[in-house]
Amino acid sequence: MPQQVLLADLLLLRGHVLGCVADYERAAELAEQLVRDAPHDCTALLARARARATFHRFPEALADLDAAARSGVERDTLDAERAAIFQAVGCHADALALQRSAAERRPDLTTLGALAVLQAERGKVAEAERLFTEARRRYQGVSPFPVASLDFRRGLMWLAENHLPTAGAWFDAARRRVPAYAPASGHLAGVDAASGAHEAAIGRLRPLAVSSDDPEYAATLAGVLR
Repeated sequence: MPQQVLLADLLLLRGHVLGCVADYERAAELAEQLVRDAPHDCTALLARARARATFHRFPEALADLDAAARSGVERDTLDAERAAIFQAVGCHADALALQRSAAERRPDLTTLGALAVLQAERGKVAEAERLFTEARRRYQGVSPFPVASLDFRRGLMWLAENHLPTAGAWFDAARRRVPAYAPASGHLAGVDAASGAHEAAIGRLRPLAVSSDDPEYAATLAGVLR
C-alpha cells in the first residue's frame, strides 16, 4: 500500500511537470483502486483526495479528507490539503486561517510557500514576495522540484501583475532547475510572445505541443503562429 500511494503522488507530480493529463488520469485510477481495496486506510483516502482535487472534484475530495480524519490522519496534513481546496474554490479567508496557523507551527518551504501563493492571489504582492524569499531560504532538501514549483508560482504572481520581465525571470529560473518543466516553458513562451519575441515563443512551444497531451500548448502555439 505505501508504495502504491507514493506512485499515485508521483504520477500527479509527473503530470504537472510534463503537462501530461494521462498521468493525472492514471493517478486517479490508482487512487480509486486503493480505496476500493482498503476503504478505511487513511493514506489511500489522502491519495484519492489529492487526485480528486486535481480534477476539481472538490466536494468529493473534502469528503475523503473527512474520512481520513476519522481514520487518524494528523491535523497538519489535513489542514494543508483542505487549505489548498479552499483556495481553489475562492474561500480565501478559510484558507488563510489554516495556512497562517500551519506556517506558525512549522515554517518551512511547504507552509511558507503555500501562504505566499495565497497572498499573491489576494493581491498582497509585497507580503507574498517576502514569503517566497523566506520559503526559499528555509529549504534544506536536495530535490529541485519544490523550488522549481515555488519559482513558477512566483512567476505567475508577476504575470498577473503584468510585470513581464520579472515573470519571465522566475519562469526561466524554474525551467533551469527542471528543464522538462512544461508549465514554466509554456508560460515563458507566453511572455516571449507578449514581448514580441515570436520566434523564441514558437521555439519553446513546438516541443511542448508534441510531448504534452494537454491541448493548451498546441492551442497557444497556433495562436502565436497566427
